[in-house]
Amino acid sequence: QQEEWIPKMLAGTARIGFGLTEPLHGSDATWMETTAVRDGDEWVISGEKYWNTGLHHATHDYIFARTSGEPGDGRGITCFITPTDSPGFRIEEFMWTFNMPTDHAHVTLKGVRVPDSAVFGGEGRGLQVVQHFFNENRIRQAASSLGAAQFCINESVAYANMRAPFGKKLASNQAIQFPLVELQTQCEMLRALIQKTAWQLDAGIDHREITDKVAMCNYRANRLACDAADRAMQTCGGVGYSRHMPFEHIYRHHRRYRITEGSEEIQMRKVGQHLFGFGRS
Repeated sequence: QQEEWIPKMLAGTARIGFGLTEPLHGSDATWMETTAVRDGDEWVISGEKYWNTGLHHATHDYIFARTSGEPGDGRGITCFITPTDSPGFRIEEFMWTFNMPTDHAHVTLKGVRVPDSAVFGGEGRGLQVVQHFFNENRIRQAASSLGAAQFCINESVAYANMRAPFGKKLASNQAIQFPLVELQTQCEMLRALIQKTAWQLDAGIDHREITDKVAMCNYRANRLACDAADRAMQTCGGVGYSRHMPFEHIYRHHRRYRITEGSEEIQMRKVGQHLFGFGRS
C-alpha cells in the first residue's frame, strides 16, 4: 500500500478523504451503523457518512465500517480505501456551515464493492487508524490555531501603536494592553507544550502515553485562536469587525476546530481519563 499510494499522493494523482462521522454518530464513532460484509475476495459496504472531509477533490475515501462485533466495541471496525467513483458511492451534498461552503460532504454508500486489498490498517483495527490519525491531526490543528492567535495579537499590537484617538496611542491604555498581555502569555506557554508534544510524537513515544497532552494542546489552542480573534476585533474596532481585516474569517475558520477532530469536551474528557485513571488497561 505504501508503494502504491505514497507516490500517487505526492504527485497529486490520488487524494484520499476521511469518512468516519455519521448522521446519528459523531463522537460515539464505535456505534457507527455503516457496515461491510465480505463476499469472496470483496467487501460490500452500505451506510451513510456525514462531514466526510476532503470530498471536493478526493479520488478515494477512507470509509470506516463495522465488519464484526457489537455497537460500542473498540474492535471490529475496518477502514477501507474506497474509490469515490465506485458504483453506489454518492455525494448527496456539501455541508454549508458558519464558515460557509466546505469540503465536508454527506455521502451515501449502497452496495459499494471494494477488494480485500482495500483494507487499511488491518481488518477490525480501524479504530486504531482513527486514533493515530487524530493524535497527529490534533497536534497539527493546535499549531495552526496557535499561529492564528499569534497573528491576531501581532496585528492588534501594531494597530494599537498606530491608532491615536483623543491625541494618544491606543496602546497607552492598559485596557488595551492587559487583554493582549494575557493572550500573549498563553501563546508562549502553549507553544512550549505543543513543541514538546510534537517532538514526543516524532520520537515514537506510544500515542497512548501522551494522548492527554495532545488533547490539552488541542482544546486550549483552539479556544485561544477564537479568543485572540475576538480581542483583535475589539481592539481594532469597526475596521477589525469588517472584512478589511481578516479577524472575522479567522474566527469562523478556527471556531470549527473546537468541534472537529473531537470536540473540546471530548478532549477534556480524555485529559480527565488520564488524570484520574479512568479507562486505563
